[in-house]
Amino acid sequence: MIDLLGTPREALVRELVAVGVRPARAAQLFRVLHRSRGVTDLTPDLTGLEGKAVLATAELTESHRTDDGTEKLVFTLADGARIESVLVPMKLDRTTLCVSTQVGCAMACSFCATGTLGLKRSLTAGEILAQIHAARDHATAQGRAVGRLVFMGMGEPLHHYDATRDALHVLLDRLGAGFGSKSIMVSTVGLVPKMRRFSEDFGGRVGLALSLHAGTDATRLRIIPTARATPLADIRAALLDHPLPGSRYLMLEYVVLPGVNDTDEELDGVAAFVDGLYAVVNLIPFNPFAGAEFRTPTSDEVWAVHQGLRDRGVPAWIRWPRGRGAHGACGQLALQSPEETV
Repeated sequence: MIDLLGTPREALVRELVAVGVRPARAAQLFRVLHRSRGVTDLTPDLTGLEGKAVLATAELTESHRTDDGTEKLVFTLADGARIESVLVPMKLDRTTLCVSTQVGCAMACSFCATGTLGLKRSLTAGEILAQIHAARDHATAQGRAVGRLVFMGMGEPLHHYDATRDALHVLLDRLGAGFGSKSIMVSTVGLVPKMRRFSEDFGGRVGLALSLHAGTDATRLRIIPTARATPLADIRAALLDHPLPGSRYLMLEYVVLPGVNDTDEELDGVAAFVDGLYAVVNLIPFNPFAGAEFRTPTSDEVWAVHQGLRDRGVPAWIRWPRGRGAHGACGQLALQSPEETV
């Protein structure tokens, strides 16, 4: 079955021509799917492609807005599976969309609510695009423009790599979704072979963020089970090989867990990891969820980690929570309604 939404333009034209679509119409259809949504009637084309192609859908079934303007969106996919995305308002009426790539997650990071769901399945490239289009349409209807995409929602984006790769190619296509490469960031827990493929496929044009979260292998293994297969030395080597054209830099995400990863030993390890990398550490205060073994740090504790890194020569900033009131903050996406208490 041809994935109409998720297949990059050249491949889509080739596959459509192979099933009898005229070359000119095949090329036009790609643009229609991504640029003329809701304007052009696709019924004649889809009728002719019955049994040969599928048009992925993501129906917006819930939305929950918090006082700071952040909005958690719940989408239902064709098979009934549900995912969450988050719209985060930024300056100048621009909005960042936090994108999900899987239903649940297999990484089981102990500081992330999504990991408690386990992995149900990965999204197809078309479902990733359908989610983005639907969120973009929703934001546009509210007078907001989605100008940035961060693949930091439910799931590990590089786990089911081919779907993420194809979705990115469509997003970057000037005749497709038309996003600039500087406006997209992909996060990974550190799947080294897939990181290297990502580097080769996109040449550093698309932003890369690493979920670091510890300065020692022992602590990282405690909070990230998959760290057993990806020691920090191997991840650092992959980052050193990652191209950074122009003014691009690496993002190192670090959830602040009081008493766990805020010690001098951990911060010394972070400084050693960052040495030689053109990178910034993004500090994220732990966002609570039911059953979590950690507590939320105080502002003073977060600032102490920030200062500790700065004292060690490590560039760092703080990403203060957005969307906690809707269980939509970083690490909280687990299909929990705002009425449910933590």
